[in-house]
Amino acid sequence: MQIYNISINSQYQELVQYKDPQWPVVFYHTNIRKNIVGYIPLHWHEELQFVVVTGGHVCFQIHGEEINLNEGEGIFINSGVIHEAHADSCEGRYICWNVGVHIASSYIEKKYIGILIQNEKVPFIPFSPSINWQNDIMEAIKKGFVAYENKSFGCELVITQQYLFCIERLVTNIVPNHGQKKVVYDPRVKEILRYMHHHYGSKITLDDVANVAYLSRAETNRLFKKHLGRTPFQYLLAYRLDRSKELLVRTTSSITEISLEVGFLSTSYFIEKFKAAFGMTPNQFRQVEKKI
Repeated sequence: MQIYNISINSQYQELVQYKDPQWPVVFYHTNIRKNIVGYIPLHWHEELQFVVVTGGHVCFQIHGEEINLNEGEGIFINSGVIHEAHADSCEGRYICWNVGVHIASSYIEKKYIGILIQNEKVPFIPFSPSINWQNDIMEAIKKGFVAYENKSFGCELVITQQYLFCIERLVTNIVPNHGQKKVVYDPRVKEILRYMHHHYGSKITLDDVANVAYLSRAETNRLFKKHLGRTPFQYLLAYRLDRSKELLVRTTSSITEISLEVGFLSTSYFIEKFKAAFGMTPNQFRQVEKKI
């Protein structure tokens, strides 16, 4: 199943859509460039996420780091970890498996899955086909995806079996090497994102952002760079440009109207930054999208 726009709430949490809320499992086979903004934007979710790259090259930005994956490689992303994904060509695609932590019994969840969720040293784990236990997980992801797509009777049992296998591989190979420690992902980052998401169309100063998290300007920049690998205003600029792409595609508003709506006080500055980011002017982008 291809998705074109993920649903995100005001705190940047992805609202994962399940076919059956009582069984929190969903698979996507996503061509990243087909998302409405051309990539998978910044978000997080309570679910554990397992990924196998099935084509091209994919770059994940997680916890301030860039993780570059090629076809045949994959990654595990832990619950609550902020991330986004980009592809450098139309070939970039992956199988993405989101699994609610409550799918297993409460005993298994508490004793084993909890080890992963409460481990700050494991925000993500890249998978390589050359490492046996990691390749085992990627094969399990693909088996689960096939069962999910076939929808045959008993597919839930097959998928649950593959999920528990993945957890066993992760826990037995990661925990002895990384230990166990309480998660320290700073919730203030999500509060700042919520504020930006709500007010991006208005003027926002660094003082405004710092006040949201009760931090100094310097500490706000440090916190953002640690978790997202960029300053608040580097992120805000990118977010405004992404919102402008949606408006260019979905509305007939003028370039000036769109630039003002997404928070640019100068149309010329908006056009300059848009071209620098995407290699074409807003009007050129609109014309290209109309032809697709």
